[in-house]
Amino acid sequence: MLVKFGWSLWAIAPALILAFHFGPGQKLLRRDLAADRMVEAQKLEAEASELQSVAYEAQFKTFEAREILLTEDSELNRTKLEQTSQAEQMAYAAASDAWKSAADRYQEVETLLDGSSQAGQVKWLRGRALVRSGEVFNGIDELQSTLDEAVQAGQSESTLAIAAREELAAAHYYGARLLREEGRSSEVWRPISETSRQQFRYLAEKTKREAKPQLASNLQRNLERVLDLEQLDRSELVGRPIPKDSPRGRRPGDGEPGKRPGRGPRPDGDRPGNGASGMLEIGPGW
Repeated sequence: MLVKFGWSLWAIAPALILAFHFGPGQKLLRRDLAADRMVEAQKLEAEASELQSVAYEAQFKTFEAREILLTEDSELNRTKLEQTSQAEQMAYAAASDAWKSAADRYQEVETLLDGSSQAGQVKWLRGRALVRSGEVFNGIDELQSTLDEAVQAGQSESTLAIAAREELAAAHYYGARLLREEGRSSEVWRPISETSRQQFRYLAEKTKREAKPQLASNLQRNLERVLDLEQLDRSELVGRPIPKDSPRGRRPGDGEPGKRPGRGPRPDGDRPGNGASGMLEIGPGW
């Protein structure tokens, strides 16, 4: 009897394995693959962050070389400016490519986790990486979708919604500034900067009401920087450093900003969170 049972089990084992593979086993497999891809994505993001820091510092070397040339116009100083400018461009290009690689890997994770509670968090990570890669408006779409889904689920003040709101405020600033540097008309870039301004103002006022003075002060400073963006002459803007996490330019394939502008806070209860994640102060370089 034991022998018969053993052979019977051996005979049906492939069917059991197949059923497990396309049932619970498939979910476990996807989860394991997602975990592996997530580790890879986080490693790529860490590398991108390091390259972003290198690029950020490179721009100040360009500014320094430009100041020296203004003081003394010589062949040597012109050569130094050209070299530092090229080094800066290469550094930002490397950072952009690294962020895009991270975004692509996050997309794989999001696909594997489709329908799970973690998918929204990965979408936020992907949107943030896309923005920093230079696909600013593609990233804004992802971040806005993340926020919309949180609001529809009644989680407008969740940690994820807070993070999405903060990144949207920064992303719209980056986008508006890059559009201005591209020479686009005010009809194109101003609605983008207005969205950034609305987001920062709303968050600043809310955190002030919640007695979080340091965070409110950070938000207020970012709001003032958006106002500067709108009021400065384009020539003055180009001569200022970009924020640390901002791309230097938009990548080919980035969405067209005028077709789907971002949205600011709505008066129907879609409220941003309190900024407790600490990501709102965008960093030096503003």
